[in-house]
Amino acid sequence: MRNGIINNNGINNKQNNAIHTLLRAAERIGIYLAIAAVLTFLLHILLPIHVHAEEASKVDVTLSATSGGDLSKLKDASTDSTVAFSASDEITVTSTQPMQGLYIKWKNPPTGWSLIVDGAETKCGENGFLHEYVELPTGCTSCKLRMDNSISMCDLFAYGEGDLPRDVQRWEPALEKADFLVFSTHADDEILFLGGVLVEYAGVQNLGVQLVYMTNYWDAQIVREHEKLDGIWECGVKNYPVVGPFPDNYAKDYEAGIKVYNQDEVTAYMTEQIRRFQPLVVVTQDVNGEYGHGGHQVLAHAIMDAVDHSMEESFCPESVATYGTYDVPKTYLHLYSENKIRMDLRQPLDGFGGRTALEVAADAYKKHVSQQWCWFYVSDDYQYSCADFGMYRTTVGADTGIDMMENLTSYEEQARIEAERLEQERLEEEKRRKEEQERIEAEKKAQEEIQIKEETKKKNVGKVFAIIGIVIGSIVLLCVAFIGFLLIRRKIEMERRRKRKAERLRRRRMQEQGLQSSGQRSSSGSSGQRSRSGSSHGSSGQRNSGQRSSGQHSSGQRKAVNRNETNHKRRK
Repeated sequence: MRNGIINNNGINNKQNNAIHTLLRAAERIGIYLAIAAVLTFLLHILLPIHVHAEEASKVDVTLSATSGGDLSKLKDASTDSTVAFSASDEITVTSTQPMQGLYIKWKNPPTGWSLIVDGAETKCGENGFLHEYVELPTGCTSCKLRMDNSISMCDLFAYGEGDLPRDVQRWEPALEKADFLVFSTHADDEILFLGGVLVEYAGVQNLGVQLVYMTNYWDAQIVREHEKLDGIWECGVKNYPVVGPFPDNYAKDYEAGIKVYNQDEVTAYMTEQIRRFQPLVVVTQDVNGEYGHGGHQVLAHAIMDAVDHSMEESFCPESVATYGTYDVPKTYLHLYSENKIRMDLRQPLDGFGGRTALEVAADAYKKHVSQQWCWFYVSDDYQYSCADFGMYRTTVGADTGIDMMENLTSYEEQARIEAERLEQERLEEEKRRKEEQERIEAEKKAQEEIQIKEETKKKNVGKVFAIIGIVIGSIVLLCVAFIGFLLIRRKIEMERRRKRKAERLRRRRMQEQGLQSSGQRSSSGSSGQRSRSGSSHGSSGQRNSGQRSSGQHSSGQRKAVNRNETNHKRRK
């Protein structure tokens, strides 16, 4: 019984421990979830969240024209059907949904038209793009298109909000300076034979690739003008191509080619394009015309002649006046037998959804719907491979790899380097000016300190002179005072001497008066004696003796007075 109780208690303890363990685990999970929620919230606040907008779709629009007529052909997505408009005709586009832009395909390049939204008018079509995309103000649901001249339109579509589809072409004008100038005889040659170059350098490396076509189709299969735009846009080309003035004439070989085309005219035109775009690299077709096409050969010979002489003023001088001369650094010909390179067109490309350059070029060729009856195709492993080229001419050295841009710096990179150089120069100039300003301020401060020291020195000198003046003045005053004192003392001394002298004179007079009185008395006594006749002789002798002694005493006094006066004169 006791064992049963113990067993039950053991079981209960194990159950309790298990429950506690589960509770602790649940508590920890709850804490972890709370921390995760907090971190997620903070990440949403602190970090930008990149959300790809949905792809914009076509908006259903209502089209009407002041000229009347059926405009439904503008919605059929076919370049074969068109609607003609006269000058001043207006097309009104309305939608129940906001439109972010209009995508228009013209039958011929436009020369100008006006977009009117809420009374505001914008000039469009001045670039002559056959396929033209025009942005609309946010929230726009109605607009008008006014024609400046007679023109025909193939398609007109409106797109709502979101990322525009890849096939909506937003062309940029032709380049001013091209990294690559690619010459093609016909629409589709640029894909079949040069498509790898377009995809790699325009689509992948995003370099400035400018296409120039020798021939046009304005008077024949206009659809091929549309197809060439669709094809090169698929390859990643963004700058609108240049279309030459020559018609598409078939020639089975070069001799036939120079009969249907003037070789000098073709060479002059291609030289003008080279001087205009100043390319770093020129790429064109096979000098043997791939499969022997005479037109291809005419173009290749024109390019070879042009790059050999475009730096000479005497060569095709008509374009020199407009663009000057130019020397192309590198020129490649399709299937050229010298200085060969073979492009790698089989690597998946992130910018093209993982497709290879070969696949992109193949898809681009499919845009040439009118040419799909031909036996040609895009490939890198048959005799017309779009991966095989040879360097015909170089001014920057031989290739060591398969990059046509080897030993070259793109114009964009040059611009960046130049901008950095200018910025560095600006910073250095700013630093120099700052240092110069600091130097000037330091010199100014030093000059001010020198000036202050000089002024202080002048003040100190002034103080010294003032002190010296005070000292000299004091000395002069002391001297004057001393001299005055001496003069006063002398005056007092002279006054004393004068008084003593006067006193001596007075005493002398008194003595003289006394002597005179004494003489008178003696004279009076002797007269009495004589009158008495009988004075004794002894008495008379005594008086005479007394008179002599008195005379001697008076003489001694006078000598003493004379000595005093002599000593006084000596002192003076």
